[in-house]
Amino acid sequence: MQNGEIARELERIATLMEIKDEAYYRILGYRRAAESVVAQGRPVREMEDLTKLAHVGAATAGVIRDLAEDRTPQLLSDLLEEVPAGLVEVTRLPGVGPRTAGRLWRELGITSVEELGALEEGKLAALKGFGKKSEERVLKAARTYNATEKRMLLNEATNLAGEILEFVRSHPACERAEVAGSLRRQKETIGDLDIVASSGEMKALADAFAEAPFVQEVLAHGPTKVFIKTRGVEVDLRIVEPEAYGALLHHFTGSQAHNIVLRERAVKRGLNISEYGLARAGTGEYEPVASEAELYERLGLPYIPPELREDAGELLAAEKGELPDLIEVGDIRGDLHVHTNFSDGRGTIESMAEAAISLGYEYLVFCDHSQSLKVANGLSPERLKRKIEAVREADEKYGEIRLLNGSEVDILKDGTLDYEDALLAELDFVVASIHTSFNIGEEAMTERMIRAINNPYVRTIAHPTGRVLNRREPYEVDVSRLIREAARTNTALELNSYVDRLDLSVPYVREAIGAGVKITIDTDAHDEGALGFARFGVSQARRAWVEKGSVVNTLPLAEFEAYLREGK
Repeated sequence: MQNGEIARELERIATLMEIKDEAYYRILGYRRAAESVVAQGRPVREMEDLTKLAHVGAATAGVIRDLAEDRTPQLLSDLLEEVPAGLVEVTRLPGVGPRTAGRLWRELGITSVEELGALEEGKLAALKGFGKKSEERVLKAARTYNATEKRMLLNEATNLAGEILEFVRSHPACERAEVAGSLRRQKETIGDLDIVASSGEMKALADAFAEAPFVQEVLAHGPTKVFIKTRGVEVDLRIVEPEAYGALLHHFTGSQAHNIVLRERAVKRGLNISEYGLARAGTGEYEPVASEAELYERLGLPYIPPELREDAGELLAAEKGELPDLIEVGDIRGDLHVHTNFSDGRGTIESMAEAAISLGYEYLVFCDHSQSLKVANGLSPERLKRKIEAVREADEKYGEIRLLNGSEVDILKDGTLDYEDALLAELDFVVASIHTSFNIGEEAMTERMIRAINNPYVRTIAHPTGRVLNRREPYEVDVSRLIREAARTNTALELNSYVDRLDLSVPYVREAIGAGVKITIDTDAHDEGALGFARFGVSQARRAWVEKGSVVNTLPLAEFEAYLREGK
């Protein structure tokens, strides 16, 4: 097994445990182990001592070793004997977490999505904690599941594509190769993978790819196209001669809408554009195009980055010379929302600081959970004060980075915050967010969040819509009202980079920037490896046309400290 597959199996173990209603610390342990595996830069099967992985003890190391060597761990076998395997699929429905799936199994005998979809109406609503509306949402999701089943998160797709690309690029017949499709455009979730390659020996490369060790099934195989399935994911490799590489890469990057409007522009210039290149109208003879930059130049346009190719005004902006100077990963100077083992994080203050230093960061803000979130080991005021001192002591040890005190403070149901203002005043940076009471209705939720936005100590609202990709729909909230209030109060909104959140979503980020609201691109990291998720937050910001001047944590340290002193 590769790292991504091992991590998915560890997540499955954690989900099965949660369905069984086992102790939270055991569940969290396997989830954190999965994150540690994903964060590794080399295959964990090559590691002699797996306990050197962050947050992996002897028992978990044994499970990982079994998975890495293609054995089924005894723990997983035992869980699958006790818990119907189909319940894991049930947990992927919006509004149905593992503990809810466990209740459906124990109280209604549900063991699969299909059984849930066939449930007689009224039975689910009769359960404690459910109602008619929640029943409608869950049953609708179950009945349409096969059409909307789980897509890969960006890190999963990136890791898998990276392994495949490495194989293609390493072949002697390959001259160039790149990921195309929705992954190159950095869509929030990915269904399948597209790879484009150039070669002077196309058939040799195609044949090698069809016989690659990761191939699960060959769906189609020709001299310039190979369509396979690996780990349940469909992968399409297209191969072209080097002089035609640009047109093919552009075509298969998409989006379809962008390609259509570009074709319309070409027609007005007497040209036809396709995956084969450019042709004078009526001739049918295509001239190959070696690079995307050349393709755009031939159409009188500057290069348009893949993240913008969604027919959202990018061609008009390019024509006018008004394309944004998009933010880049290297523009991020610090992370304003990370957790430690003071609450539910796995990293220590020191280990998180050192990981941030390795990324070249100038500052790091520790934002552990507040007291009411017991499930995340939220900090009482006394424990928060101890953590404040611990961060200050650590800050004195590291000359390379500034360590700052913050908190992810819960916004309670009535809109008040989980700490008194006097305690918030002792912090350098306050992140406010919602973790409970999601189903109070749009008006109440909006007023709840607006009250928090108006608190003078709250600098940013974390994961503002509460969604969890593939798992939970956003709660009902008027985001446009939040954006207007954030602009009025000089409160930032977070673009949470954690791969299953990416919240705010791209349309709202673009709306916020248009309203003059500043964005924080934070990882919400609970361990050292997750600090690297910043790249995915940046990619979503790029899709939203964001320039670095709109992002708080692109400020150099001195300017960021001045920003903190100025307050709201």
